[in-house]
Amino acid sequence: MIRFAVLLLALLWLQLLAGCTDNVRRGIYEGFRVRNDLQNSPSERVGKQEAPDYQQYERLRKEQSR
Repeated sequence: MIRFAVLLLALLWLQLLAGCTDNVRRGIYEGFRVRNDLQNSPSERVGKQEAPDYQQYERLRKEQSR
């Protein structure tokens, strides 16, 4: 009975985790983007192109994989 309950909880946890993966990926990408932005001073960022946001990144990634 305990094995069944543990298995059921593990399956529910995996489903929950699978449903949140897009938000986790988005958060990680945005976190790195902001971190890289903050590491450069404003004068260093003048000539550089701004990194794309997550939606643009996903679109570019799908276009390149074709």
